[in-house]
Parts: sequence; structure tokens; C-alpha cells
Amino acid sequence: MMQEDHLPNIAEYLNYREFLQDFYLSKKKVNASYSYRVFVNKGELGSPSHLKMVIDGSRNLTLSTIPKYVKAIGFKKKMETQLFELLVHYNQESDADQKITYFNEIMNLKRKQGLSMLEKHQFDLLAHWFHVAIYVLIDLYDFKDDPEWISERLRKKVTARQVRETLDSLETLKLIEKDDIKGYRQTSGALSTDEDIKSLGAYRYHQDMLELALDSLKNDSLDVREFNGVTMKISKDKLSVLKDKIRAFRKEINELTSNMEGTDQVYQLNIQLFPLTEVKQ
Repeated sequence: MMQEDHLPNIAEYLNYREFLQDFYLSKKKVNASYSYRVFVNKGELGSPSHLKMVIDGSRNLTLSTIPKYVKAIGFKKKMETQLFELLVHYNQESDADQKITYFNEIMNLKRKQGLSMLEKHQFDLLAHWFHVAIYVLIDLYDFKDDPEWISERLRKKVTARQVRETLDSLETLKLIEKDDIKGYRQTSGALSTDEDIKSLGAYRYHQDMLELALDSLKNDSLDVREFNGVTMKISKDKLSVLKDKIRAFRKEINELTSNMEGTDQVYQLNIQLFPLTEVKQ
């Protein structure tokens, strides 16, 4: 992740603490006398341990210390400063919705600069229901590489343009590839991504699925859906047992459907377990 001048490129990071760590190590490699004190003095930060504490995660940056870090780093481009500031807000934000907003701002800035959008493709796959739905749809025997056909199969809940963008994204992630017969086929590739992206993607994904479930409850007949539930009492120390059984059931269903022949539909299975009473700590 080093540029020609041996300093890390902020545009290749999604975690500003990792960038600061690499920045410090690269400066130290070039000049053995470089130290945490040199950095904080250049940024007029006061405490000689400030940089180390931020890198270690025991201290956050604030609106007043961000400009000082920008000064100590010595960014040469406005975009680099903007990206660093956004990364700080993104990494330190605890609210999922606001964190997603920062993530999108980071991706928009990178897009305007013509930079890699791999993280955006990864997030979209994990966050938006139709990305996974289209990926699964490709494996149906009657799949057609036709955005209008795919849109129809997905009940017109996605546009043909969204379909085409999704196919391009899946291909970029190497999860699908061109096929002479069906247009596309699934690959054996796996998705490897940042933990923050996984967490935010799962958050948005389940939001989408809850909305789709409500729509199905309102509009689908009983013969094509199954909604069930039970309200029960449990012991808090046995919660992990229930989680394990739910995960085992989901895995069993996934293996069963993976081996089915002549598949012609894409379904969603949601299993929800959540407290109705206040959780005692």
C-alpha cells in the first residue's frame, strides 16, 4: 500500500488507524530518528503518546485534533485530507445508519477520483437483497441473461438497470463469469472483506428482508409462503444453545436446497429470535 515516495496511500485504506500505523512505520523505515514525539510536535498535539494511543484504539480523534493530524501527516492533495476526515468519522461512528452514510460518502469521493470501488461492490452484495437473489437466480435451469427477464422474475422490485449493475458487480467480485450457454454461471469464488463492511452489510440486508417479509405477508397467498412464530420463556444462559440449533437448521436447509435438481424459484428463509422483555445484564 505504499506510494512511490514510500508513504502509504490513504485511498487504499478503510481504517484510518491502520493508515496511521503504516504511515509511522514507513517514516521510521526511511529515518530511524523519526518518533511519535516528532509526529505530535509537527501537529502541535502536546502529549507525546497521542499518536500511539490513537493507533492502539485507546483514544479517538476529535474535530479539534483532526486538523492537527492532517498537518502532521502533510497530505499534498485536498482529496486525501477529505478522505482522511471521512475515515475518522466512519471508523469512530457507532450508529449503523450514520456509519453507512459515511461509507457512501467515502465511496462517492473515491468514485469521483476514479479510484477502486471494490469495497462498494462488496457492501452492495452483502447489503442489498437483490444482489444475492440475482446470484442465486443465475443457478436456475431456465436463467436468461436478460435484465428485463430478471426484473420480471424478481417481481419488478428491481429495475433492468439495477440488474445490469448487479451483474457487473458480481462479475467484478469474481462470483460469476460469462457462460456461452446461459450468459452467466456462478464461480467457486468466495468473498473476503473488511469486518465493518460485513457488519454494516448484514444490518442493511436484514432491514431489506424485514420489509420484503412484510410485503409478502400482505400480498402473497398462504400456499406460497409460511409464516410461523412462537413466544417462549428461556434462560439467558441457554440462549447460545438456541442460536446453535437455529444455525444448524439453516445449514441443513441450505444443504438440502443446494442439492435440489430442476430448481425454478428463488425463496428467502428468515429465522428471527429476539427478546420481547428487557435483557438483564
